[in-house]
Amino acid sequence: MSDYDHVFEPAGMAPLALGGSAAAATPPRSQAAVGMIDGGVSAHPSLRNASIEQRGFAAQGPRPSGHGTAVASLIVGSDGRFQGAARGVSLLVADVYGGDPTEGSALTIARALGWLSARGVRVINISLIGPANPLLERAVTAARARGILVVAPVGNDGPAAPPSFPASYPGVIAVTGVDARNRALPEAGKALHLDFAAPGADMAAALPGSGYATVRGTSFAAPLVTARLVIAGGGGSAIETVSREAVSGRGRVGRGVVCGTCRVAPREVGAKQ
Repeated sequence: MSDYDHVFEPAGMAPLALGGSAAAATPPRSQAAVGMIDGGVSAHPSLRNASIEQRGFAAQGPRPSGHGTAVASLIVGSDGRFQGAARGVSLLVADVYGGDPTEGSALTIARALGWLSARGVRVINISLIGPANPLLERAVTAARARGILVVAPVGNDGPAAPPSFPASYPGVIAVTGVDARNRALPEAGKALHLDFAAPGADMAAALPGSGYATVRGTSFAAPLVTARLVIAGGGGSAIETVSREAVSGRGRVGRGVVCGTCRVAPREVGAKQ
């Protein structure tokens, strides 16, 4: 039996070009670890003291990307006014692009899930979207069977678009984004279920090398939910803990908005528009 090896794309507006050198590998400083499947992560002042390990799963090996750098900074960044939502936690990065936007296949993501599962992470952020794929579904199911929480965004193709994956798989924590007034983003896509919302607009994230960009999209909401779940210890109890933190929002926000105070306003860090 065969099927398509679909390509999955980042679910957010951020520079995707290569930039800067890769973030330096550092020894783990915390027993808590979070996994991330995305593009590679660049060196950046906000990540200078972060514990980051990267491994490449595309043909070119790990290569820094704008999207991966932005997502990583939202989790573990720390630089003056810019503070990630789970700084101090060790970050394991699985680069499924290697600098090539045509990479990010279901097979590559499945291999990345296997690596992160073997490394013992409790929560994995996948800020990517694509169609339903049997191989990826099996890999997600295997990770979930080990008690790992998988977090994914609903995408940015609008509510009329087909359901996004992996967010739509059973047990995956599906995340949408809200603006600074806790209004659901009008361009947010949909999944077959929705768990949480988090800031996904009117916010800053790191650019490769240095500086910050103003970002928008459900890609950037998902890592904030991921951060809250890993701080809560992962597992089913973490979902209940984060659910108790959720506050009401406007529009379709699932159980509510979490990590609302995690948003860093672009003006606070001189972010590029």
